[in-house]
Amino acid sequence: MRGAARAAAGAVAVGMLATGCGGTGASSAGGSDTITIGISEDPANLSPLTSLSKITSLMTRFSYDALVNTTVDGQIVSGVAEKWESDPLSATFTLRRDVRCGDGRMLTASAVAAQYNYIADPKNTSPLYGLAVTPGTVATADDATNTLVLRTPEPTPFLLRGASQLPLVCPSALAAPDSLNHATDGTGPYRLVEAATGDHFTYTKRPEYVWGPGGANSTELPERLVFKVVANPSTRANLLLGKQLDIASVTGADRVRLTAAGLKYRVQRDPYGMFLYNEAPDHVTADPAVRWALTAALDLKQLGAVATGGKGSAPTRVAVTMLPTCPADAVSANIPPHDPARAAAALRGAGWTKSGGHWTKDGRQLSIVLPYSATAGSELLSAVELAVDQWRSFGVKVNRRPLTAGITGEVLASGQWDISWTPITLTQHDQLVPFFSGAKAPDGLNFGGVDNPEYQRRVGLAMSKPDVAGCDEWTAAEAELVKRVDVMTFADMLTPYFATRGTTFAIDGGGIDPMSLRRSR
Repeated sequence: MRGAARAAAGAVAVGMLATGCGGTGASSAGGSDTITIGISEDPANLSPLTSLSKITSLMTRFSYDALVNTTVDGQIVSGVAEKWESDPLSATFTLRRDVRCGDGRMLTASAVAAQYNYIADPKNTSPLYGLAVTPGTVATADDATNTLVLRTPEPTPFLLRGASQLPLVCPSALAAPDSLNHATDGTGPYRLVEAATGDHFTYTKRPEYVWGPGGANSTELPERLVFKVVANPSTRANLLLGKQLDIASVTGADRVRLTAAGLKYRVQRDPYGMFLYNEAPDHVTADPAVRWALTAALDLKQLGAVATGGKGSAPTRVAVTMLPTCPADAVSANIPPHDPARAAAALRGAGWTKSGGHWTKDGRQLSIVLPYSATAGSELLSAVELAVDQWRSFGVKVNRRPLTAGITGEVLASGQWDISWTPITLTQHDQLVPFFSGAKAPDGLNFGGVDNPEYQRRVGLAMSKPDVAGCDEWTAAEAELVKRVDVMTFADMLTPYFATRGTTFAIDGGGIDPMSLRRSR
């Protein structure tokens, strides 16, 4: 299976690439025994090399470090690297000498270079190619000084920040990537000791861990973590109230009773209402007029409210979670209005006619295949049902295709869909580029075969400027995607993570910050 298809839900429902976020873990609470965290489904694949799914990313950040880390307020702090410097074409990192893999061996600069070069080689078809590692990157190392140098052929404005996005694996895992599907082999604060597929995953603390974000150590962390698979949100709420779970995300009506019971929570903001469009020539959605009409036929505000249980927020960026590096609004002014009459006029202008309640053109009925997550919760399923009803009332035939996390990437890579309700969740604006330009699946992540010249031009301008200096161009580029209806983002989910009394933690763009976990005695 090739790179994009191997991304499973990844790169799609991605919580990926928030791996390097994290604070210092400072807390006055003491450590304790075990913390049990509820997750909504089995991750299917735990490898940070081949799966980018949101749940995989949530779990693997407990076992893998990055070169540097990004704090919630955007500051760069240490990780495996204790010193660094960068410019748009290169970055140099001096690694700590006390960073150890699970087998006790030191993680060397050459081991990290090998991983970068492995991902940067297109022959290896890594789903991290173009996301965590810029195409054309060349990594060199000097183990005598434990120094790593990354060089890119073109200016890479977020090169240093991007180094916080790659989970570093140990050499033995890089030699056998599939070994990580149900195991861990990294330098993070925890290691996986039991994987009961479909039920639970148990991790134990590494007491020797002293190289966390900003120099944090594992002293106050709980001894064990258990990720418990609990698909039903009401069941997760019941287990929280019964103290059989310590932390879990719960949305919808159940959050009300948890709040009433006095449980505290922290909120993560993620893209949730998002349509991808298949623009391959043999799809009706290849025509921008059809994409616009199909979108204007929907009441996106209503869909977003239903999908988030009325607890969501209007997005301002495309696919970027939490606090984006460039905060300006690229979305609101560019979303098509809910206007079925204008939508109908757009279709007629594109050569479609309506008869008997259905749109047809050249003897072909206007029909779309709609993939969506079958495990995302009752609110999203209700929103999907509402979208289908609105499209059918407008005269569109809709074939629904419910998906599990394990096959989402494969279905998108197959091209056998027209509009997919598939949120992409990233942390940097340049990580969006491979999804909406460049190679199509299965060779790349451009699942919809998007070719937007103005987006590409704006990206080119943004890439020529370092870090936040290119924010105006990044904002304009994302606006072009929305204007042309290459993507439609219409609702962000504000997901509350509840905790039982005595359990404390922090949330960042990747979910739970591993170094923030505390359990009072």
